[in-house]
Amino acid sequence: MRFRAWLPSVIGTVNLSRIDRNRLTFVGVITALVLPLMWMAQGRSDTAATTTTIDATTTTIAVGIGADATADAPANLEGPQSVGVTDKNRIAYPADVSASSAKGDATFKRFPDSAQTGCATNAAPLGAVITVRNVNNGLKTECTNINIGYLPGGSDIVLNMAVFEKIAELIDAPLPVEMTW
Repeated sequence: MRFRAWLPSVIGTVNLSRIDRNRLTFVGVITALVLPLMWMAQGRSDTAATTTTIDATTTTIAVGIGADATADAPANLEGPQSVGVTDKNRIAYPADVSASSAKGDATFKRFPDSAQTGCATNAAPLGAVITVRNVNNGLKTECTNINIGYLPGGSDIVLNMAVFEKIAELIDAPLPVEMTW
C-alpha cells in the first residue's frame, strides 16, 4: 500500500491504470535484480594468470654457535643450588571420588509440609540423608532423599525451597553442588 502511494510521485501526475502500475512495478523489480546479477557474472574475461618475479636476498646470521663450532655457555645455570625436598614443595592430589558422592546441578520446589527437609535425586538411594554443598560459596545443608516422581530436565537434585535457601538464594538456581550420603 505504501509503494502504490509512492509510485505516482516518481512517475509524475500521470493517471495510470492498475495494470500499467503492476507492469511498472514488475519491470522495476526485475531491473533491480538482474542488473547486479549481470554485473557479478561479468567477472574477468582473461583467464591467463600473471606471474611476478621478485629477487630476494638472504642474510645468514650466526646465533648461539661460535666460529669454532663450540656451543655458548648456558645463561640460566648460574645461581644458588637447589636444596633437598621439603614439605613446601609437595604436590597435592585430589581425593578419590567415593561411590557415595556425586556432583550436579540443584534446583528447588515447594514440597508438602510433611517433607520440609526433603530432596529428590536419582544418584542416592531413597531414604538416604544427603549432605548438599554449594560449590560456589561452600555452604552445606542436609536433606532426606524422597520420591517426587520426576526430576526437571537439567537438574540432578531437587531441594525443598526452605532447604535450598540455606545454601543459596532462589534466584541462583540451577546451582552447582556436591552431594554425599
